[in-house]
Amino acid sequence: MARYDFGAGVADFIVTPADGLWTVGAGAVVTFWDAASDGTQYTDLLDAAASPTTQIVADEHGSLPRFHGPDGVTGMWADAGGETRGWMDAHSVTGGEDTAVSVRDWLNVLDFGAVGDNATDDTAAIQAALAACPMGGIVYLPAGAYRTSGPLTIPPAVTLMGTHTNLMTVVGLVDPPCYIRPLVGFAGAAVIQLLDEIVGGYNTISAEHRILNVMIDGTDLEDPGIDGIQAAGNIQNVGLRDVTIRRVTGAGINTQANGGFFPYSWRLHRVMVDNVGWHGFAVQVMTDITMIDCQAIGCGANGFDINNAANSQMIGCRAEWNVSNGIHITGDWATGTGSGGMLIGGCSTDRNGANGVLVDAVGNPPIQIENLHTRRDGRNDGAGGGGYAGLAVDGATVPVIVGLVTCYPGTDDNGTQESSPQYGARFTDCAYVSVASGFLHADEAGWSDGGGNTVLRRGLNIAERTGTTAAPVDVFAVPTDVAGNLNVGGYLAASSGQSAGQWNIWDGQAKALNLGAAGGGIAIAEGTNARMGVSTLVGGTVTVPNTSVTATTRIAVFRQAAGGTLGHLSATKTPGTSFAITSSAAADTSVVAWVLFEPA
Repeated sequence: MARYDFGAGVADFIVTPADGLWTVGAGAVVTFWDAASDGTQYTDLLDAAASPTTQIVADEHGSLPRFHGPDGVTGMWADAGGETRGWMDAHSVTGGEDTAVSVRDWLNVLDFGAVGDNATDDTAAIQAALAACPMGGIVYLPAGAYRTSGPLTIPPAVTLMGTHTNLMTVVGLVDPPCYIRPLVGFAGAAVIQLLDEIVGGYNTISAEHRILNVMIDGTDLEDPGIDGIQAAGNIQNVGLRDVTIRRVTGAGINTQANGGFFPYSWRLHRVMVDNVGWHGFAVQVMTDITMIDCQAIGCGANGFDINNAANSQMIGCRAEWNVSNGIHITGDWATGTGSGGMLIGGCSTDRNGANGVLVDAVGNPPIQIENLHTRRDGRNDGAGGGGYAGLAVDGATVPVIVGLVTCYPGTDDNGTQESSPQYGARFTDCAYVSVASGFLHADEAGWSDGGGNTVLRRGLNIAERTGTTAAPVDVFAVPTDVAGNLNVGGYLAASSGQSAGQWNIWDGQAKALNLGAAGGGIAIAEGTNARMGVSTLVGGTVTVPNTSVTATTRIAVFRQAAGGTLGHLSATKTPGTSFAITSSAAADTSVVAWVLFEPA
């Protein structure tokens, strides 16, 4: 039989759930057993020097040195004196009577010569671990500061996994040493590059890369345009989770074309891009991308620059303090059967230099925005104004459908600079925009129609405010929640209706007002000062008190019930007081009806 190798890192421990790590403290004494509890201890061990031992002592990092297990044993339960034991696999299994074949799928970069001391160039060691990792395996970065001099490339279906990701730089916070930090003089297009099948020389489609719990710190980068993570070409189904990219000189994440192909179907969860030189997320023609709880802060251009992302979604993402727009939906989204729109839901913006969200995309797919919260955008280098808005749609031919949008103005955190944005929501030269509801508070106007819109539909429940947050000026709609005119295309069908205001019909055709089906009619209330009523002639005349009569009132009179000697009827007015109805026959005692009309 044969002894098998164990140890050399916490990467050899396998526990449930799969995203946990069973670790030990520095200097811990570890024993090995044949069961998860109780059982029999394995005491026939050999240390790295082939000396007999019954236990293994962890090093200063909490890792176990390489050792040999008992004959024929390929896995053991490790006990470090805690409440549970962790399962530990051997590095090799038997391929023949005495032949060992490697089966390790969790590789520790320290085993490949990486140091993580914030000084040593670890590029070659980390790349060696990535190259040695089988598809489906994990390359593990224990806590440390790993310096690199050139791009790291992750092969298909390999996971690069660290221990911890700081979300962003915080004054006074001591960062745990757990990141990749390019050296001064770094040469390359990106700190981490994902290569397609052709450029990478892979024998399979480049897909299923994973980056988990990894932070990239580009503080020492000098050359401009170096991205954090870059992918060009047909690179599919990439997953990023708990990833932070800060202070690189290019984009945080940059997806590009290669040979007419683009990356496809990525999933990003809890990805932070902090103070990078260009866009935080530069997405070019990425079909089926999902971004959940991603944030771009302090980026040198747009926080999110989405240039055609058919059938994609952003959920719970945030863009703040970026130099240009917070979220920019742009580019040609096409018109064919393969084109598709995008859902932006539950996202927020704050204090971006230009618009919070700008949509200027062309094409036919709909862009749907739900529950958008904008605040203090349009900073414009502290000057405010500039025509910026919390939500701006400018020159878009894509349909833009907005469910709920809010805007709240303000200044810098310390109270300095001008209040912004100038507009809560602004729409100019658009093909179709529909906004259902919102609360829009901005410096100059909550709602702004910039003109040139083919269809701009404003919902019934949109409130506006202007001025400062301390002393806002309400520009709320009337109780019906319709501010200004309500324009209805087609026809409005209502089962019942009430109105306390004037109705105007501006149509110039003869049948400007039609009364439905047979039997329909007009009913006018009668009574004191009414516009319709009946009176009885006495001696051929009657005076009707009515203060609603004007100098231009038209009085229509007609006989309701004949009486006495009949004559021709006429009317005379005393404006504001009364009108008189007179018959040409002094003995006329008829009951007469009258209706008052006013010229429009």
